[in-house]
Amino acid sequence: MRRVAVYAGTRNVYPMMEIAAKSLLSHTRIDRVWFLIEDDAFPEELPDVIRCMNISGQEYFPPDGPNYNSPWTYVSMIRLALPDLLKEETRCIWLDNDTIVMKDIGPLTDIDLEENYVAMVEEPVRSLYPFKYHNAGVMVMDLEALRGDWIWQKWIRIVNSREYTAPDQDAVNLICQGEILTVGPEWNHAPGIVGESADPAIRHYCGCQRPIGNDWFEYYRKADWRVMT
Repeated sequence: MRRVAVYAGTRNVYPMMEIAAKSLLSHTRIDRVWFLIEDDAFPEELPDVIRCMNISGQEYFPPDGPNYNSPWTYVSMIRLALPDLLKEETRCIWLDNDTIVMKDIGPLTDIDLEENYVAMVEEPVRSLYPFKYHNAGVMVMDLEALRGDWIWQKWIRIVNSREYTAPDQDAVNLICQGEILTVGPEWNHAPGIVGESADPAIRHYCGCQRPIGNDWFEYYRKADWRVMT
């Protein structure tokens, strides 16, 4: 199975994107990493496994749309368009820039989705039985199924229809409710928000405070790409 990982960010979070990708590549074999950015090229030299895509001209989320100027920005919402942007890929894992991979996440990238569209960790505080609400900061996506069943278009249509608290995340939960594979909190360790694990594979800082300066982020900020790959 081909392993594809995706990060996206505005210019101000490029340093975090680079740090997050270093942590991923230092622990997990990945065939391709995509950086979805606002420029034609990344300001730092990157290893061959990483490819950049300029999404500044995207047309999925118009500037006059109800969520375009939300704190999440169109660059965050772009995860909803991955089935269209990555037409040659059948599957990928999306990772937020404020994540740090702590060990091999191959078992997650290769997980059997059991006919579900995506795999995510539940946010218990936002779930109300029987509705399960999941965090989209770490998300395994069946791109082929999302294309074939026109799900990604439904995501974008609902985000462009009215204002949401967490536009892209809300869209995935609303449209795919009952067709999301719930995985354990070790894949998205975020105490108080998503879940807590005694042995996390992915730590997620959830944007509550910028993690630059955190010990893990500092370690990977200083690390050489050649060591990672």
